[in-house]
Amino acid sequence: MNPVTYQSLGQHCLSAFQHFVPASLAAFYRIDANLQACDFQLRGMQPPMHAAYLNGYRDLDPLSPEACAASGLPVMSLEQGLRRQPAASGQLYQGFLRRYAVIDVVEVIAHVDERPVVGISLLRHADQGPFSAHELQGLLPLHGLMQMAAQGLPDAQERLLQLTPRERQIALLLRDGASNKELARELGIGLPTVKTHLLNLFRKQAVSNRTELVAALFI
Repeated sequence: MNPVTYQSLGQHCLSAFQHFVPASLAAFYRIDANLQACDFQLRGMQPPMHAAYLNGYRDLDPLSPEACAASGLPVMSLEQGLRRQPAASGQLYQGFLRRYAVIDVVEVIAHVDERPVVGISLLRHADQGPFSAHELQGLLPLHGLMQMAAQGLPDAQERLLQLTPRERQIALLLRDGASNKELARELGIGLPTVKTHLLNLFRKQAVSNRTELVAALFI
């Protein structure tokens, strides 16, 4: 059996959730130690909307990982989230959603050892209507499956052990923000060799840049 990876879990969850509870847009994400959503996998959502969310509305999100964790709810609707935040913030966030014709959102959060680790957002346009109480109830079994699958995600130590000793050195230096020149100087190797190691690491972790690599290995 293939090991569970963040990328594979996200792909399976996005497909399964949208199959059983249709949504216009969806996003799967990792939750870091500061209860911030990161390393997004998007389905149907265009980059301008996602960028606007990250740059201007993340802190107003009534369904942020922090808000969901405080509620204790495994499945949280937009209505439930709005009731738990100041009205002014809710109005601003709803204005953002209306700009992209989104009328409803639901969030599902999975925990490992009582810590939220991954989540999925499902968003609907007007043609699909808001999520019904029956649909929200139907998300609970899917949440249970996602939570069980999340238990199989390797922790940072296990992920590092899958690398060669030199790759582990590079990964740890990258986590600390080292540039390619700093990597070459610290390891006593040339820049072409550094680039070769980085390409191998990108390929192993199925990522395309340094930021994604650090997230895949350490978050």
